[in-house]
Amino acid sequence: MVTKNHTPTKNGLLPTPPLPKDLPTVHLTDNARQVLIRRYVRRGEDGQPVETVEEMFWRVAYHVAKVEEQWGNDVMQVARDYYRLLTSKKFFPNSPTFTGAGTPLGQLAACFVLPISDDMGREPDGIFQTLRDAALIQQTGGGNGFSFSRLRPKGALVKSSAGQATGPVGFLRVYDHAFGEIAQGGTRRGANMGVLRVDHPDIEEFITCKTDENAITNFNISVGITDAFMRAVENDEEWELRFPDVRSPRYREVRGTLEQLEAAGVPIVTYRRVRARDLFNKIVKQAHHNGEPGVLFLDTANRSNPVPHLYPLEATNPCGEQWLGPYENCCLGSINLNEHCGPDGTVDWEALRQSVVTATRFLDDVVDANAYVPAVPQLKEAAHRARRIGLGIMGLADLMYHVGVRYGSDEGQEFAAQVMEFIRFHAMKTSIDLARERGPFPAIKGSIYDPENLTWTPPKPLTPYQRDWGRPALDWNEVVAGIRQYGIRNAAQTTIAPTGTIATVAGCEGYGCEPVFALAYIRHVNDNGKDLQLTYVSPRFEKALLDAGIPEEKRREIFEQVLKEGTCQNIPDVPESIRNVFVVASDITAEEHVRMQATLQAFVDNSISKTINFPEHATEEDVATAYMLAWKLGCKGLTVYVTGSREKVVLETLATAEKKKQVEEPHKAETPQQLPIWHDLKKPRPRYLPGFTYSIQTPLGKAFITINENGDAQPFEVFVNTAKAGSDTAAVSEAIGRLLSYILRLASPIEPARRLREAADQLLGIGGGRSLGFGPNRVRSLPDGVGQILDEYLRQREERLKAQSQGSTSPTPSIPAPESDEFLLRNQPLLEFGDLCPECGQAAVVNEEGCRKCYACGFSEC
Repeated sequence: MVTKNHTPTKNGLLPTPPLPKDLPTVHLTDNARQVLIRRYVRRGEDGQPVETVEEMFWRVAYHVAKVEEQWGNDVMQVARDYYRLLTSKKFFPNSPTFTGAGTPLGQLAACFVLPISDDMGREPDGIFQTLRDAALIQQTGGGNGFSFSRLRPKGALVKSSAGQATGPVGFLRVYDHAFGEIAQGGTRRGANMGVLRVDHPDIEEFITCKTDENAITNFNISVGITDAFMRAVENDEEWELRFPDVRSPRYREVRGTLEQLEAAGVPIVTYRRVRARDLFNKIVKQAHHNGEPGVLFLDTANRSNPVPHLYPLEATNPCGEQWLGPYENCCLGSINLNEHCGPDGTVDWEALRQSVVTATRFLDDVVDANAYVPAVPQLKEAAHRARRIGLGIMGLADLMYHVGVRYGSDEGQEFAAQVMEFIRFHAMKTSIDLARERGPFPAIKGSIYDPENLTWTPPKPLTPYQRDWGRPALDWNEVVAGIRQYGIRNAAQTTIAPTGTIATVAGCEGYGCEPVFALAYIRHVNDNGKDLQLTYVSPRFEKALLDAGIPEEKRREIFEQVLKEGTCQNIPDVPESIRNVFVVASDITAEEHVRMQATLQAFVDNSISKTINFPEHATEEDVATAYMLAWKLGCKGLTVYVTGSREKVVLETLATAEKKKQVEEPHKAETPQQLPIWHDLKKPRPRYLPGFTYSIQTPLGKAFITINENGDAQPFEVFVNTAKAGSDTAAVSEAIGRLLSYILRLASPIEPARRLREAADQLLGIGGGRSLGFGPNRVRSLPDGVGQILDEYLRQREERLKAQSQGSTSPTPSIPAPESDEFLLRNQPLLEFGDLCPECGQAAVVNEEGCRKCYACGFSEC
């Protein structure tokens, strides 16, 4: 029996019927179950769970199915169908649906796009009204995307106040600061996207506004690029930076984009002309520097805009996979391809079809079940007007391992296209069936799906298919005929979104449409206070080795090599047929990444959240080539990340800082003498210093510690480098080094070596979340590891000085080596390839899917 009561229970949940006893339990790994309990299971006032994992799934299934009442359907039966779909792990909605369904908040969407007009208080989408709306959304855990392109350039005349305009970047900083304060107030910080058109007069300031990575921390930024600009880059032409004449009376009368204003007769002022290639190279240089800005291809997105009569597309959600109109959101969910594997390396196409049908219906119900943010009524109105849904995928790489197709290859590109086309086809057929039952989306008149003027055409692969994986035939004429007869329920149907937490719970090795990141690693597990270290090996990789007849001892050797190298490509003992299939992210070229994104984009009507990872030796030209290729292949946007790219910037920054610390006479050879008064300023740095560099394994990865000495063989400065520069781990390392250097360089009657001994004693023994090694080789934390190195250096320094006083050759500093490679493997911390996770503390946060996620616990910044 379905209750009509919407009053929360004492546990803060809306009334939900008991979980039927005949429904199955969900089979999850211990890690996945803990992630679900930590993230999605509701808790009482005492902080303890008030529902089981199964009850959580039932709560979501029931409250989404409850909207089926209005169509006269059996709610309990639909809820059972949804529960079985979820607990089979064949489909998961996005995280807000898990956390919000059946709660008083009831906000089930992850991200929104809000408009910003050039107005300070008169318009409902003015600068500060939109900031208010965005803050309310962030309080519910949602993220926002904004286009700042309609704001007048910095310094432009403000007629009403006779002042000068702040400009888009200035207001971007205002928004960033406001969102930072919201996070500090106790709410988890929501992600945001800021977009500026490539022809805006302030575009150059926008491109470089995040050069200082600490300046704007609550926003991703992207440049909105037009076809005209890309053609100007190709042809090496000049490019106009322009904006409407704000003094024109028509400027206030007409609302719209630059093109719409120009068409309406508003004069457009050219502020200056630049060389298109110079502007393009500035974008490329900054993206190569630290991954931002991304690029969004405006014209490509608008060519497939389903509702061009309502608005042009100007901005996306924070991860770039959702192009949305003003106040719109999208209900997202992902099909788990890993759970649709057939026997003997085949795809279970029928099971996949059934999952797509049920998932599409589920997401359409979410549109009605969502409470949105009542204080911003435009959100619900916009959602119901177009009824956008975003059905995507996760575990593509898992399915490709199963089928035996190499990710990134020509064959892999075709396989991905065939899978995505199958999903899009059946999602659209289901949406047409829903339109027949419930009616099409209200704004269908004038859209590309208007049955009376149908302009939508079926999607096609980038290249003709040449291979057969047993996929049933698809007749797109059925879809065309269905739209002409019934319309379609959802203006948009497919998206490939980030799947951090849900992919972890689902047990996928490959998140979203990304390749697998690692075939083997060490996972640390806390067992009643004891740190257990478990070797994780890709189940499919292990099975492939077993099927190839490789004996257990040899498999162990292979696993150890994979742990060391991160890939199996350079291991001769792995058969070539396995190496060809079991590639990981580092084995795939940037061009292959782009082509995989483009081949999927052909069958995704919205967009794709994916990161194009470049190796650390990649050049700016490589990034430029990827941008040009992505535009030509029809991608709607691109996010790049050059491995270790931030390190160059940090080194440059350190060099600049050191230059500032040099004495006024930088070529002076003698070392300044110690000052006897303790409160004097710190000593300046000489031009040249000898030193020693040590390395040590720590729970956060290998650390390199450099100790430089002055002319009196006294320690003068310390540098600590760990992990990728630009990461949180590197920041902590740099902070330790700076503080130690400051202590050493303060003028004081206490000699530096004695100061360093005191500092070492303070660092030694500091414990962290986990330790590395045993006995004398045990390193309890990064500070403990630094302390051990300082202690070793000071002991060796004494030996060196003693040997020099006796006329002997000074010994070379060295660190006791671990017992063996096996020791390193056995005590290697979890996934020593990422940044520190703010939730679990593991060094396992990586850039992937246009987002940052933790491979240890499933935490996602998106």
